[in-house]
Amino acid sequence: MTESLKTIFLVNHWNLTDKMKKFLIVILLGIMAFSCKDKTVRHAQKVIHYYAETDLPWIIYYYDVVGKDSTWVEEKWFHENGVLQLEGKIVDNHREGEFKGYFPSGELMSVGKFEKGLREGKGKIYFEDGKVNVENEYRNGKPYGLWKYYNEDGDLVEVKEYK
Repeated sequence: MTESLKTIFLVNHWNLTDKMKKFLIVILLGIMAFSCKDKTVRHAQKVIHYYAETDLPWIIYYYDVVGKDSTWVEEKWFHENGVLQLEGKIVDNHREGEFKGYFPSGELMSVGKFEKGLREGKGKIYFEDGKVNVENEYRNGKPYGLWKYYNEDGDLVEVKEYK
């Protein structure tokens, strides 16, 4: 039997008037509810910056809010036509994980990863038709390794090595 049901059961067996029983039940349930509840208030908040000319979103920053503290957790940038331009997560005020960029048409333009705010690992840049334009790699935020460049027909046209 749960604590709240035990409490109601005990109150019902005391020799009290119905009004007193109801009052005690409400008070006891209120005390139990507040004493068991996590004291932090958590909610998400977004801050939106708009293009002046169109009133469409330019940047949206997402925050987790706990009590009086807020933590930046995500960002989204938009093209002037309102289509998503860039999206990704934020950890400890730095870009973290996979970020994706988009053409004004909405087609995927690029995919890359961040670690502690710096580009890291392999990424790709695409032509608007979805074919690969560049295969790249970063280490500590700087170009690294073999970068492969392709033309719109998918032919490899250049290879550059970064150390």
